[in-house]
Amino acid sequence: MSIYDLIIIGAGPAGMTAAIYAARRKIKFLILSMDIGGQMSWSSDVDNYPGIPDLAGVELVKRFNEHMKEYKIQVKNEEVKSVQRKGKTIIVKTRKNTYKTKAIIIASGKSPRKLNVPGEEKYLGKGVSYCAVCDSVLQKNKIVAVIGTGNSGLDASLLLSKYAKKVYLIDIVPKITGEPYLRDKILKNKKISFIGNAKIKEILGNKFVNALRYEKDNKKLMLKIDSIFIEIGLVNKSDFTNVRKNKWGEIMIFRSTISNEENFTNIPGIFAAGDCTDIPAKQIIAAAGEGCKAALAAFEYIQKFKSWI
Repeated sequence: MSIYDLIIIGAGPAGMTAAIYAARRKIKFLILSMDIGGQMSWSSDVDNYPGIPDLAGVELVKRFNEHMKEYKIQVKNEEVKSVQRKGKTIIVKTRKNTYKTKAIIIASGKSPRKLNVPGEEKYLGKGVSYCAVCDSVLQKNKIVAVIGTGNSGLDASLLLSKYAKKVYLIDIVPKITGEPYLRDKILKNKKISFIGNAKIKEILGNKFVNALRYEKDNKKLMLKIDSIFIEIGLVNKSDFTNVRKNKWGEIMIFRSTISNEENFTNIPGIFAAGDCTDIPAKQIIAAAGEGCKAALAAFEYIQKFKSWI
């Protein structure tokens, strides 16, 4: 089995940035991901990325991907199942292959949290969605529900209101919890109605979603809808590794006290970057910066590799 210098897991802003830096260093590396763009592709409007204001998330993904193509970087569409350190090297197993590498960068990001109610899995892709950016244009003149009043739920509701004839914003909490500037936009939008103190019990349908059941004030109610968008947060996609994590399942990273390198995990040779880590700033530009730091640290680590074996 040939050995790579570096394997990058994930192709969001952190993983793609790390890949560009790895390519510039001309090391032997591989990038593994089931998608390109990660959460960046879910954003309807990105207006805080310096130098590129007011750009749709999918367009920013294209720019990142075009930059990777300049270096002829290709993403292998493989799901990582396990990462284990054996001796001085690291073994990465996917559903298809087994790889050996000197170092890895975990930039696997996060995935949508599920409601875990009856009908959710059954109607996935048939009216149940976790991505308003992906499916908003399909909601023309439809009645839709958005579950969750955090920033992602508010952003999804505003986007969907451009296409749907009615948007119900639903949450188990009594008040909208997102940032004030988004909340103000929601309250001014005549297409959007908020339903608080509501607990979703079941998603109903025939071939496609046509209603949902919920409880409010100890009453069982039903709402007729055409689609439901679930925006109740994210969970880490890092179950494949046993590196140290915090109580939220985020990978804990730190600066090495021996080499002063950044983005270390508690296992030598395993670095991490982006939203899968415990950095507080969950932003595209922060993830890209962390990908850069992790790549530079991994390169320094790789340079010392020969002296250790």
